[in-house]
Amino acid sequence: MRYVLYALLAVICIFVICLAVAVIRAIKIKAKPAEGEGKATYTPEEEAKYAKMLSAMVQVPTISVPESEKAGKEVDISEFDKLQAVMEENFPLIFKNTEITKFEGNILFRWQGKDSTKEPILLMGHQDVVPAAETTWEHDPFSGAIEGGKIHGRGAMDCKCTVCAEMAAVEELLEEGFVPERDVYLAYSKNEEITGGGVYKIVNYLKEKGIRLACAMDEGGGIVDGILPGMEALCAAVGIVEKGTAHLKFTAEGKGGHSSTPPKDTPIARLSAFVCDVEKHDPFTAKFTPALEAMFSHLAPYQTFPFRLLLGNLWLFKPLLKVAMPMVSPMAKAFLQTTCVFTMSGGSEAPNVIPDHAYVVANIRPSIHQDLDECFSILCNIAAKYDIKGEIILGQSASAVVPLDSEELAYAGQCVKDCFPGYCFTPYLVTGGTDCRDYQPVTDNCLRFTPIRMDSQQLAAMHAANENINTDAVAQGVKYYKYFIKNHK
Repeated sequence: MRYVLYALLAVICIFVICLAVAVIRAIKIKAKPAEGEGKATYTPEEEAKYAKMLSAMVQVPTISVPESEKAGKEVDISEFDKLQAVMEENFPLIFKNTEITKFEGNILFRWQGKDSTKEPILLMGHQDVVPAAETTWEHDPFSGAIEGGKIHGRGAMDCKCTVCAEMAAVEELLEEGFVPERDVYLAYSKNEEITGGGVYKIVNYLKEKGIRLACAMDEGGGIVDGILPGMEALCAAVGIVEKGTAHLKFTAEGKGGHSSTPPKDTPIARLSAFVCDVEKHDPFTAKFTPALEAMFSHLAPYQTFPFRLLLGNLWLFKPLLKVAMPMVSPMAKAFLQTTCVFTMSGGSEAPNVIPDHAYVVANIRPSIHQDLDECFSILCNIAAKYDIKGEIILGQSASAVVPLDSEELAYAGQCVKDCFPGYCFTPYLVTGGTDCRDYQPVTDNCLRFTPIRMDSQQLAAMHAANENINTDAVAQGVKYYKYFIKNHK
């Protein structure tokens, strides 16, 4: 008994010592107040000019349509032609002074630098937008209305603001007679929202030319408030990896029949049990990857003390956070593991007929540490208990991770600090998908970052009604891209 007490006392002492060390570390890592004026400054006239440019782009309804729906027909790219005419009107120097290559609505600009033997940089985005079928829009979704310090409409944030800010930055540099140290590319696909092949046409062109990029910068992360509870600063999140995505179909077979004499274990009943099983007993492993640990270590200095204590001492609190984070929010859970949600279902075409087969479709986002094949196998093993078979409709595993010691990542972060003093910079795990991952064959530095401030309402409206972006945020984005290009050596 005495030895048990000694052991318990030793454990308590160790815990107290560890906690004291954690508290001291949390006190020491607090961020210092920002000093000086940022480089992303602009005039009211410039802000108004950029807003009008973006408004004109939003007014063109470049809704991407799956080519599969146009089987045997030529794909209509007339709206993309109209958008590019607006781009040429807004940015005439780009169209006069760069090499332009078009790929069925996709477009690539090459701005020649002083030394074309250096690996070029590529800024990118997409021209297409999702449909705007919602009925609760406060402004016409393709009006491009400028009201209340915001530009309203589909694509204002996702992602014509990116395209507009990048092109405005290059246009201004051309007006100033600036010549970049290395070539600069601008690349804009036409079907990112439907995971189309536009990006492949651009990437294959670069591969054929033997072009290796220093970096490719796309949408993905942004400048947001409240990325985690307890944040005391706006956060510039630069995505260094994106989770995978897949559509999985699970089918149950059975004997059909009349609903007046129903048997047990019909296809829909078994599918329902399967869905409930996956919902109630999450089958995927939660893990702190190096990318997530890097994100938390960058965020910790900008947190209030309780959160700084936790995030700044992962060596002690990681097991606790692994349990607590999924309870905090769906986003926190998505950082840790593969997610799965059932989004579609089908069965009989009549209410009084038992189907002989039925199905559900799941969308999963494979994590870095569990690839698509492993995730699919896990779900199939559960489905087998209910005599259900699965198939992969389409999908891919998580992207490669940008090295945490990457010079291009460090440079993007330094530009954040120079342009926006006091903002937190962090590497970021992107839970959605972008075109950027498809540039992996031509660069090790696929960065996902739009230097444009977004609040919670704007993030929630990305594929919903009332999409909008602040006029001053667009102006800040222009100046960031301008600084990024001008100082890239």
